[in-house]
Amino acid sequence: MFAHAVSIPGNGHIRRELPCQDASGVWLSPRPCLIVCDGRGSASLSHLGARAAVRAFRSQCAVMEARLSFILDQPRCGSKDWHRFCQMMIRTVCQQKTELAEEHNCSEREFDFTIAFAIFGKHHIGVFQVGDGAITIQRNGQCSVVFPPDKGEFDNQTSFLKTGDDRIGQFHADILETNDVTGVAITSDGPEHLMFDLQTMTPGPIFDQLFTDLSAGQLTRQDILDYLTGTRWTRDPRGADDRSLAILAFPSHEEEAPDGLV
Repeated sequence: MFAHAVSIPGNGHIRRELPCQDASGVWLSPRPCLIVCDGRGSASLSHLGARAAVRAFRSQCAVMEARLSFILDQPRCGSKDWHRFCQMMIRTVCQQKTELAEEHNCSEREFDFTIAFAIFGKHHIGVFQVGDGAITIQRNGQCSVVFPPDKGEFDNQTSFLKTGDDRIGQFHADILETNDVTGVAITSDGPEHLMFDLQTMTPGPIFDQLFTDLSAGQLTRQDILDYLTGTRWTRDPRGADDRSLAILAFPSHEEEAPDGLV
């Protein structure tokens, strides 16, 4: 497998000298997984919450490897087990917000973030989302969004992960079969206006190009950085937000996948 994860500050944050409030990660060991978190723009410390969530996600995946193997590596689908795993993950990452709030002596809301992740197994892919990010899957050469983004009635309105969201119905979670899946990408809402048809949330041609180049081993992390920082974003007034892309693809020919953090 090939994989990259990139988070960059948007033009608005650069002008105001604000930190990038997005955080992302991709790992191939002990099993492939990817995550994107987007801090709440109006919260001055949300970048700390997003980064802590990514770290906690990686640690929890390692600790729960045996459970993930039971859920995702068996032919029989364990959707209820996957939902229970997601509930544990919610409690784990929300605990990071609690600890940060105590450390900084402020409300947990100051560390709010959206979150989307995917974890690969031999037979299934577990996916999870809260907020207005998007998980895009490529199957049989066709790209589609797994869940509709959680958009509110007004612009820049969405759902953020909070304590108590481990109740069923408060989050999107599903298990997908790995058959014919050639790639998965997760984006924050920042780049969506140029990467999707926003009316239908149909992934644009850029995803076909990214998956094709990555599966051929021809897409570097620098290529993604160049794409996310190109002039197309500065020309568009909607390019002020931070932008994240985590992407993973199977090689187009038999090749030993790299191991470890990408």
